[in-house]
This record gives sequence, C-alpha cells and structure tokens, in this order.
Amino acid sequence: MSLRVNTFTKVMGLIVMLLIPIIVLYWFSNRTSLDVVMNEVEKSMYKDLSYFAAKTDETASQLAKSGLIISEDINVRNLEFIEIASLYEQTDEKLRVNDKLRLINASSAWDTTISIYAPATKTFVSTNTYLEYNASLVDSNYSRVWKYTNIVAPYYRGQPRFVRFITEPFDSTARKAGLIVEVSFAADELVKALDRFKQGGKGDASFVSEDYQILSVKDSDKELQSALLSHVELKSLSQRQYERVKLDGVEYTVSSVWMPELGWYLFDYLPIDDVVRPITTNSLLFYISIFFLLIGSTIAAYVLYTNVQVPIRELVRGVKKLKKGEYPKLNVFRPNNEFHFLLVSFNDMAAQIETLIQNVYLETIRSRDANLKQLQSQINPHFLYNCFTLIRSLTRLGKKESVMDLALHLSRYYRYTTRSEKQAAFLREELDLVQSYLAIQSMNVQDLRFSIEVPEAMAELELPRLILQPLVENAVIHGIEPVGDGDIRITGSQNDRYNIISVTDNGIGVSDEKLQQLRQQMSMPPTEDKGCALWNTRQRMLLQFGQEAGLRILKRDEGGVAVELYWPNEPDSVREAAASIAAAAEAHANSRKLKEE
Repeated sequence: MSLRVNTFTKVMGLIVMLLIPIIVLYWFSNRTSLDVVMNEVEKSMYKDLSYFAAKTDETASQLAKSGLIISEDINVRNLEFIEIASLYEQTDEKLRVNDKLRLINASSAWDTTISIYAPATKTFVSTNTYLEYNASLVDSNYSRVWKYTNIVAPYYRGQPRFVRFITEPFDSTARKAGLIVEVSFAADELVKALDRFKQGGKGDASFVSEDYQILSVKDSDKELQSALLSHVELKSLSQRQYERVKLDGVEYTVSSVWMPELGWYLFDYLPIDDVVRPITTNSLLFYISIFFLLIGSTIAAYVLYTNVQVPIRELVRGVKKLKKGEYPKLNVFRPNNEFHFLLVSFNDMAAQIETLIQNVYLETIRSRDANLKQLQSQINPHFLYNCFTLIRSLTRLGKKESVMDLALHLSRYYRYTTRSEKQAAFLREELDLVQSYLAIQSMNVQDLRFSIEVPEAMAELELPRLILQPLVENAVIHGIEPVGDGDIRITGSQNDRYNIISVTDNGIGVSDEKLQQLRQQMSMPPTEDKGCALWNTRQRMLLQFGQEAGLRILKRDEGGVAVELYWPNEPDSVREAAASIAAAAEAHANSRKLKEE
C-alpha cells in the first residue's frame, strides 16, 4: 500500500472536494445573476424601443392628422372653386393657404412637405415653392396610408420619402378626387431619429418594412442586421417582445416593435456578451483565482508531504524491516524539524539493536556449546564406568583374549570420543561406535545378537556425537540382560519430512505404567537419584535440530521396546544456516583458546 497515494492523494482530494462546492455555488449564483441582468436589460431594451417607436409613430400620426385638418379647412376647400374669383382674389387665397401650410409645417419636428392640388381648377399649393404638380408621380405614389417610395420629384434628388395622400371627398384613386392633400417627409428623418436613439447607448436599432427593407444609420452593421433578420419572424417577434438568437457562435438578444401608423417594425439587437462582459470578467478572475489557489494548495500539500509524510513513510519502512529482522539505515532528510531527530535516532537505535542481537547470538552459541560439552561429559563417564566393570569381571574369570578385545574396542571408542574439535559426527561414525559398543556388550551377554540396517543415503547425515550409544546401552542393560538372551536391531529410514533411526530389542519390555514414567523422565531434568541418559539424548537433539526433532519410546506388540530418534529432513538453506552457526561457534571457541593461551 503506497503511503503517497493514501496521504497525498487524500489531501488533494479533500482540497478539490472543498473547492467543488464553492465553484458550483459561484457558478449557480453567477448564472442566476446573468439571467437576472439579461432579463432586466432585455425588458429595458424593449421598453426603450417601444417608447421610441411610439414617439415616431405619434409624429407620423400628427402629420397625417395635419393633412386631414388641412383638407377640411375652408380656405383650402375654396381652391376647388377658385377659378370664379378674380386674379387678385386667387393670388390672395393661395397666399393665405400657403401661410397656413407653413404654419402647420413649422410645428412639425420633421422636415415635412405639404402639397395641395385641386384637379378641377388645376390649382397647386405647396410648402416647397420649387415643386410642381406631377400627375404621374401622384398616381404612382398614391396611398391612403404612409408609403415608402423611391419615386420622388427631381428636386429631392432621388432620396426616398414617406408619402401619404388625403383626398376630399374620399376616393380610392387620385384622379376622381376633388381635392388632394399630399403629406411627405424624407426617410432621412427616421435615420436621424435612429442616430439620436443610438447615441443614447440603445444598441443598433433600425426600421424594417414588412418586405424587409431596412432603414438604418450609416455606421450600422447592415450585414449583421440582415443575418439576424433572416433568423427571426418580425410579426411573432413583436408579440413575444424579445428572443435570443445565436449566430456564428455569438448570442444576441433581438427585439421588435410594430408601428401601426407607419406600417413598419422597429428592430434592435444587442450582443449578450457586451452586456454581461463585466460579470464574465469577474467570473474569469474568480476561476483564475481558484486555479492559482488549487496550484498553491497542491504545492502546499506537496511540501507537507515531503516534510512530514516522506519521513513518516521512511520510518514505517524501517519498522517493517526491523520486524523482519533487518536493521536498515534510513535516509536522513533535513527538513529542519523533529523528523530529522527521529530518523537519526532510529538509525542509532537500529545499530544498537543489531549490536545487542549479535552479542546475544554469540552468547547463545557459547551457552549451546557449553551445554553440549556438559551433556557429553555426562554420557562418557557413564559408559566408562560400565566398561571398567566389565573388564573387572572378565579379568576375574581369566578371559585374557576377551579383555584384549575389549581393550581394543574401548580404545577405538575413546579415540572417537576424544576428538572434541567437532560437536557433530556423521551417522556412519556413530554406527561404527555403536558396533564397537555392542561388540563389547556381547562379551558380557553371551546370547546377545545385534544387526545394523541403515541406508547408504543416510550415512553422511550429521548427528550430535554419542547420540546412539545411550539408547543401545539402555536396550542392552534394561531389555536383554535381565533375560540373558535377545536381539538388538538398529534401522534407519527417511520420508519427505523426517529422518528416523530406530533401536529395537525383544527383551522383557515395559509396562504401560513404566512407559509413562520413562516419557515423563525424558521431559524433565535429571535429579541426583535418577539417570539422565534419555533426557540428555532428547536435549541434545533439540539443541541441534530445533523443536521438530526429538526422541520417542514405543512399546512393541511382539515384546520389547523401540526407541526412535527423529529430526527434520533439512533443506539446503537450513543446513547452510546450521553450518554457519557451527562455524561461528567454532571460530569463537578457537579465539577463546587463543586468549587463554
């Protein structure tokens, strides 16, 4: 499990988890603010647009009413009968009508032209003295409502105008009317009004006819207006007040107002980005701040990780190795804090523990060496005492040859046991010793028979010295001697786990109670009044091979007793470890001898 993933990632995850609600709340608040601002701007835009459209339509309506008032004026109506008056009266009447027209024209906010024509008397009066009556223009432009036309008198230099006719009496054609009143104003008057409206910061408004003719100021973006108009339907738009249109990745809010007097739409648009730019700028600054805050938090978390978590991880790694029996030297970081002291102290502690364990290890080897020598010294006198007793008996009987054979076997035995440079021996050496011992015992017990059957594969196995002799001795003394006749058999076997050496006899055997006592004696240290052969043998096996080795006593169904030595079938690594321990013990013993010398 990686501490870096667990700690550093958790810290970063906690920071992100704290930032996410802030970002979400800010985004929701920002979105709400944008919607509120846009709704207010759109309502304000439509309100201003409606007001401007109403004022424009009202001006056009006033002009139309002025034309109607003129058509009903008594002096103007007299133009239908002016031919019966004298020339002076005709001139005076025309001047009087002209003054009224000029007075009405002066009250208008727009540059307006009012003309009156009486077809019956061919009389023509206009506020523009340069105009002359043109019947074809009247016929082509004739309309009872305001009409946008490019067909104008030469005086207007082809500039478009809005024209409206009032006939008296009413007729659908100008030719049948008794009196014709023409009211017109230049389309530039609407453009000028748009320019004033735009100077007030009201977007880029324009007038649009039902057939999508556009009147706009000179610096307006006509291509953008046309593109936006192609995406909306003016009639439905004027009913919804405003809607949003996305064009080339840019979102616009568009609005339209119908002007029933002029018969045109007042259209305006506004880029949403222009309206919400201060809010989006603040949002961008907020997100940039959050980004740098995240970077700063990451750096802070990394610094915390390197100055706290890395030393902790190093300490944990050292503790784990210490539990495995390793004594590592940790990397000492220099964060100028308490961890430097902890790491240095841990290294010192590990070195001290390693030194102490080595000392304890050497002391254990010394203790083990001493125990083996003590146990061996306890066995050697026991066998020697028996041999001296046998020599005494044979000498008393005068068996000189037997004494010589006994002395030969005894010399071989002690030549083997006095080789104390090694505490272990090969199994074949132990078997040779046992064979010499049984040869000696066969001199004491005439009907003693023995056999040794051990596989060659076990001959090179190592055992503690004199480990078999006490077992064979017990078989002879306690099993065969009481009856004076019997067989002793020594066999060896192996399985996947253990090596086994068995010493069996067909002597008097043991009772169950006696067998239980022997097993108890094996597990308890000897006392002054009790022997120690079995306990010594078992202890030596435990010291040599560990807790899996030992000694067991079995009662045979056919009579007699079987005693088995067993020890684990060690792998090479265990053998090498045991060899290294023995070598260390031997080296330590040699160094101690040199010091004593």
